[in-house]
Amino acid sequence: MNRSRQAIRLAEHLSQITAVHVELAHESGARWVLQWHDGPHREAMRAHLDAALADGDRYAAMRDRTIGCSRFQTLQAWAALAAAARRKGVLASAIAEVAVHKGEPESDEASVLWLYVRQLWENTSYPERIGAPEDVPLIEQLVAASTRDLPSGSSTTSELYMAQALLAK
Repeated sequence: MNRSRQAIRLAEHLSQITAVHVELAHESGARWVLQWHDGPHREAMRAHLDAALADGDRYAAMRDRTIGCSRFQTLQAWAALAAAARRKGVLASAIAEVAVHKGEPESDEASVLWLYVRQLWENTSYPERIGAPEDVPLIEQLVAASTRDLPSGSSTTSELYMAQALLAK
């Protein structure tokens, strides 16, 4: 079986065991990248990938490839993690702690909040999952706040806009 076919099958296998859509894309030469939204964090996906590659001859053509892992952050994931942190009452202390460690000025609380939630995202498997039903309205408000219209008539989205909206509440 050729390498491209094995790459497709490997991505399908990882999609099945993680219950999220996984793609394995060729970058250049011997470099490939495994990409997914939501799902396990990078270290967990790397463990799944390594286990699959070690499994007999199923993906033998992929073993000599360099395969990077890249999980994309989504607006839903950022909002779900921020809402859960707010519900748990840890945002104020977390913002203060991150600001002290990073030397951030108090006037940039939105950036510090964004960084805190980003750190949560990096260490959380399946970050899009809603922690509690009462988080849903806030998640929806934050996702809606993530989009801003530009003077050119186009729009832009950003987790920073969500952080600013959360701080305004």
